[in-house]
Amino acid sequence: MTPITQKPSLFTHVLDKLGSQIVAGAFDRNAMLPREQDLCVAMGASRTVIREVLRVLGQKGMVQAQQKVGVRVLPSSSWNLMDINVLDWIWRGGHHESYVRDFLEFRLALEPAASYQAALRASPEARRDILARYQDLLAVNEKLKQGHDRRLAVDTDIGFHTAVFAASGNHFARNLGALLTHIMRRQVEATTNEPGEFERGLHLHGQVAEAIALGDAQAAFNSSYELVRMPYDSYMRRAFSTEQAAFPVVAIPSIASGRRGKKVS
Repeated sequence: MTPITQKPSLFTHVLDKLGSQIVAGAFDRNAMLPREQDLCVAMGASRTVIREVLRVLGQKGMVQAQQKVGVRVLPSSSWNLMDINVLDWIWRGGHHESYVRDFLEFRLALEPAASYQAALRASPEARRDILARYQDLLAVNEKLKQGHDRRLAVDTDIGFHTAVFAASGNHFARNLGALLTHIMRRQVEATTNEPGEFERGLHLHGQVAEAIALGDAQAAFNSSYELVRMPYDSYMRRAFSTEQAAFPVVAIPSIASGRRGKKVS
């Protein structure tokens, strides 16, 4: 039996089309969008649909309604980069290299600290879960070498990292880990698409998992930093010019001053 595919609603279609056009630069930044009636004609939609689309785009930080003036297109610095639609539009339009770079730098500032806290605070169950997820990574890598779909490998990798955030015992880190899932998927896809790139970081995943299991906070921090730094360095060499790739990432000092962290109960 042929599966039934649901046709997207007119609202979804218009939102996707107008959002994509904004990201692609069809409208000048800080310029006004066409008048409402002109958008209705261009998009083949009613005023009700257009107004709802503009309201949603406003929530995403892409446009701003101004009374008696119209709707202004906002610069990319205002866009909500944690929004799934915004990320999809950016990736679909290409030229997303700087977003991958910035996200990896963002992870460098947060994930080692989450790993450090996970080594101190994780429950016994969470420590076992992270070790098990590392074994899953080894298993999925074997499937990857046999030509299996990369999506399973990407999903397994994301599961490992979000488990570390969750094990940190920090409410904000746990919620942030879940929130970053979509953009992390895009980043992992972009940084592991070279043959052998996925396998290259597996030993560092193992070091992070073992350090968390043993309660060695400093080792967890250091290994996590190296784990995120590795795709950063590799991606910078591939995606940017030699001059940009040689520019060092901002160093993150050890928050434990070289001392081994002690597990707390």
